[in-house]
Amino acid sequence: MNLEGARSWANSRQVVSIEQGTRRHGHATKKRIAILVYENCSFVEIGLIVETFDLANLAALTPSGQAPHYSVSLLSSKGGRIQCSNSISMETSPLEGASPSGYDTLFIAGGEGASTAATDGRTKEWLRRVFQTVRVVQAVGNGTLLLKGANLPNARGMIIPIRPASKLHSPALGNDLVIDVNAGSPVLTALSLIKSDFNYEIAEGIAERLMPFSGRWLEPLLGDLPNANVASTIKEATRWIEEHCARPITVDEIAQSVSMGERTFLRHFKAETGMPPSEYLLRTRLDIACRLLITTTLPIDKVARRCGMRSGTRLAKIFKRRLGISASDYRNCARKDFGNG
Repeated sequence: MNLEGARSWANSRQVVSIEQGTRRHGHATKKRIAILVYENCSFVEIGLIVETFDLANLAALTPSGQAPHYSVSLLSSKGGRIQCSNSISMETSPLEGASPSGYDTLFIAGGEGASTAATDGRTKEWLRRVFQTVRVVQAVGNGTLLLKGANLPNARGMIIPIRPASKLHSPALGNDLVIDVNAGSPVLTALSLIKSDFNYEIAEGIAERLMPFSGRWLEPLLGDLPNANVASTIKEATRWIEEHCARPITVDEIAQSVSMGERTFLRHFKAETGMPPSEYLLRTRLDIACRLLITTTLPIDKVARRCGMRSGTRLAKIFKRRLGISASDYRNCARKDFGNG
């Protein structure tokens, strides 16, 4: 398997679904990503980094098409074909033609060949120059030996936190936050870049494709949601449901009303209320129906339509299933109790 095969595999996987409204939040600027490799390096992390940015490019596509947001370059000292430690080869471009000031992010591969690559004069000189301009540098595993060989710090990053701000150990620089990229994997760094350029939901969606069920642990690593006060956001969502429950509404509509992605919204809504939004909507409609039955003389069909249940037949089924009584009997019993009170 070569790098082209890895790209084809990435492109053949299901594209992350991004609503048109979400795309509008993406930045228009293009980013250049460099991955420095060498003989006998490890392909595993390289493949994951490439696939992460490929999925981000696919997620950002519009119906009319556009240039990729991320351009990924594989670089090596002399260029040409590089043999990885796990029998995978890849074509690379030489450092000589790679302008040190042309990249936004640099990843350095790890692997058994790192100690030899760290002594290469061409690589050391290029690293010293690129380190002055690139915003984020992350060496994978013992890829840090190449930075050490060039007398450079192990990492450099100035984008967003990959953990909650309260746990950051580095100070802020201007409008950017220094991140401890050594604390996370290169994939987490790539996801953090994508979160910064687009939003949390796109990064989360890509992570789910790469690592199913990652939502359970991803959020603390990628940092807070755009609205850090989740409880307040979910409370706002419940108010929106109560105000709009008389008409057909979808979970996606509710999530959009509070500017959350659907999957993120579902997870937080259930955590805060103990039930999914569909159940909360049904209970809200049932509560309104009960009040209308007690306080008005509206026919059952009109009560059903006013609380968003479409018809008296549906309302009757819900009453029977949830309360064990018909809507008419509920009205009669409630009025008797009310009159006796």
